[in-house]
Amino acid sequence: MPLRRATPATPRTTLATRRTTLATRTTSLTGSPVAVMSDAPVIVARIVRPHGIRGGLLLQAETDHAEALFEAGRRLQLVDSDARALTLETARPHSGRWLVEVREVADRTAAEGLRGARLGVPRDELPDLPQGGYLLHDLIGMSVCEAGAAIGVIRDVYDQPGAPLLALEVGGRERLIPFQADLVVELDFEAGEVHMTLPAGLLDI
Repeated sequence: MPLRRATPATPRTTLATRRTTLATRTTSLTGSPVAVMSDAPVIVARIVRPHGIRGGLLLQAETDHAEALFEAGRRLQLVDSDARALTLETARPHSGRWLVEVREVADRTAAEGLRGARLGVPRDELPDLPQGGYLLHDLIGMSVCEAGAAIGVIRDVYDQPGAPLLALEVGGRERLIPFQADLVVELDFEAGEVHMTLPAGLLDI
């Protein structure tokens, strides 16, 4: 879930490495994120497009720790493929994004085939979280509850200016709700539940 500090709003890229401390966001935090932690790679970047004719790639970072993670020799897993990984040869900031060269991509044609792909790393390669910190990635798979009743399961988290959006599966359809501090009552990681108070009619939009 960047590891940019998030408030409790990518296109469909998961802001998996964005983090926050709950103490300033909601009333209580129960349990540890480790209790519901997924083994899936934590997404740290999205390939925007090819760059140049030699297989360069332009990345949109999804982490506040890009400088630590985007270094020569780092292997980034293609999350939406058959477990392929890309090995960074070079990486440098470029107009708010990152230009990288990878060992496995030698020309623009190969690079074009990776447009839009998401890149992730194992959780244990991420910087340590502060006490009480968690990844937005940890919310995926948890249930959103209101007034003690489950509303739906979080299938993705989309980042945008303002507040992340939780993508819920409700009755087989996707519903988006803002992950805002004033709507969150409690995060219970042991139970796998996010307790919220939602504005009337929000799920009907």
